[in-house]
Amino acid sequence: MLAIIEVKGHQYKVNKNDIIITEKIDADEGQEIEIDKVLLYYDKNELHIGKPYLDMKLKAKVLKHFKGDKIVIFKYTPKKRYRRKRGHRQLLTKLQII
Repeated sequence: MLAIIEVKGHQYKVNKNDIIITEKIDADEGQEIEIDKVLLYYDKNELHIGKPYLDMKLKAKVLKHFKGDKIVIFKYTPKKRYRRKRGHRQLLTKLQII
């Protein structure tokens, strides 16, 4: 099985039992969710291509929620004493395709 799915506006190429990291999804850890935005599905014999999506759903299990690496945003204007330093850590979710 091979599929291309869309989660939170990003597309992922997945196989069965793959683990993907996406932006935070509103679901509890251990909960199973259904992904209904399937763009392409290939199963050894047949290839199905959606226009834009297929009428099928894939299941995924939420493994954990966590924060990503910190990124630093530094704004600077020369000769004006203007400096702004900000940090950001994106909330992420780890999913396993079932």
